[in-house]
Amino acid sequence: MGYINLFIYSFTSLFIIMNPIGLAPLFYIWTVNNTEKEVIHILKRTTVVVILTLLIFGFFGKYIFNFFGITINSFKVIGGLLILKISWDMLHAKMSKIKQTQKEKEEMSQLEDIAVVPLGIPLLAGPGSITTTIILMEHATGILDKLIIVISIFLATGVSVFILYISEKIVMVLRTSGINAVVRIMGLILGAISIEIIWSGLVGMFSSLIGK
Repeated sequence: MGYINLFIYSFTSLFIIMNPIGLAPLFYIWTVNNTEKEVIHILKRTTVVVILTLLIFGFFGKYIFNFFGITINSFKVIGGLLILKISWDMLHAKMSKIKQTQKEKEEMSQLEDIAVVPLGIPLLAGPGSITTTIILMEHATGILDKLIIVISIFLATGVSVFILYISEKIVMVLRTSGINAVVRIMGLILGAISIEIIWSGLVGMFSSLIGK
């Protein structure tokens, strides 16, 4: 995979899984009574949390695998299924329960600070984006590949945070039907990506078995 293709694939995968357009109405509701200064403060903290979380798992994920005796191919299969579930929920224009359960939503309504939980974790830096980051880093063959993935993490997070910052405008322009349409399209793309990840993992597992 060329550097440009790697960047497009990495950025697109992470951005779609973060799903900031789908989160825009929720963020708008949560911050409707906050001042612009407070919203900016929340988003700054969220940005730091998301980037640090993804970088930690990206660079140290393989050591976690080694500790538990997990192969990257088996992780691809289960991770791909996880991403497929998220894409399925997006195709139905609903928030995946993998990211946030109903109980967590109810608890969220009582929280004053949303920057870390649930906005940073698990909505933006959730199981899907963490899984994708780990798989991308495992496939990186050199320093430049890893640098491109790191840039993708920064850019995907930055664009997602900016979309949340203008969430009021998005809600007013797209309204519910428009937002649902965009989320469904992104879910379709994410579904295709998840199938590729699952297939890659299965091929790797069978190749290992044949090699033995």
